[in-house]
Amino acid sequence: MKKIVLMMMVLLVLGSLQAQQSNGDTSKMTKPEGERIYTSVQIEAEFPGGPNAWSQYLRSNLKSSLGRKYINIPKGESSAKATVIVSFDVNKYGKIDSVMADSLAIVTIHPKIVEEALRVIRESPQWKPAWQNGKNVRYKARQMITFVANKTSFF
Repeated sequence: MKKIVLMMMVLLVLGSLQAQQSNGDTSKMTKPEGERIYTSVQIEAEFPGGPNAWSQYLRSNLKSSLGRKYINIPKGESSAKATVIVSFDVNKYGKIDSVMADSLAIVTIHPKIVEEALRVIRESPQWKPAWQNGKNVRYKARQMITFVANKTSFF
């Protein structure tokens, strides 16, 4: 019970930090070469084919069987989930880079699951870049990836 309360407190703090970072300033972070990273733009970066194509890409390319292998199902439960929040940049050419898992996932989720979530984002095809003030810009995106483990009954 203490672990659940602690985890919820950490999630609230992380959510608060994310909200503070996205308070309207579109250039909170910078790259060493001075290129701004936008979190709010006129036109967001987009996977070719849109959100449905992105969902299909994730479903088709994730090794979802890792959930059954690396997620512990609590006693008395029939399933369990592990969600990895991945942040990544779409550069002004549409290439994915700076792929990172949320720090909570790194501590609480099996490393093989975290690695798989990072892999599928890194291997993504090129995106349509974000657009701000008439030019392509670097854009910060986030994606939740949930793995599920179910107990299997044999009859």
